[in-house]
Amino acid sequence: MTSAQHTASPTPAPHDQHDGDAPCGGCGTTRRTFLERGALIGAVGVASTVGLTACTDEIRSEDNAPSHHVGGTPTQAVQLAALPTGGMTTVQVEGRTLLISRPDQDEVHAFSAVCTHQGCTVAPATENGEDVFSCPCHGSHFDVTTGEPYAGPAKKPLTEYTAAIDGDWVLVTL
Repeated sequence: MTSAQHTASPTPAPHDQHDGDAPCGGCGTTRRTFLERGALIGAVGVASTVGLTACTDEIRSEDNAPSHHVGGTPTQAVQLAALPTGGMTTVQVEGRTLLISRPDQDEVHAFSAVCTHQGCTVAPATENGEDVFSCPCHGSHFDVTTGEPYAGPAKKPLTEYTAAIDGDWVLVTL
């Protein structure tokens, strides 16, 4: 028997295969429909991610970082006994991470711990014997009394909060 003589029953195309007894006439999802839906879902996911990234970048942008927090209510941030003269610390106050320094007996400063370069969390550190607020992501260093950057890629200062000593507490206006 040669190949020309061989006759096989035709195989129906996948979209032609259906169960005539099914209520919808065999409406199973075809490979094409599955791939089209998958591509659509993927495109929506990518568009959403790009949109959210743009929003986050806008928030984190150095140009949009405020240099001083305005308004609010004085709030107890840290007990004075926990912050010796010449010391610095990180505290959580009403959902905000703050950096607080006390360069002199009667002087305190408070800053947002959000780096003005790309939004990483800045922390107190000592570099070459000098107290700094340091960003671990890209190496920006900020002055502990002014919040001004002096090393690394950050160009704007940390957002400053009004801080004061009141009795046994450091108050920060949030």
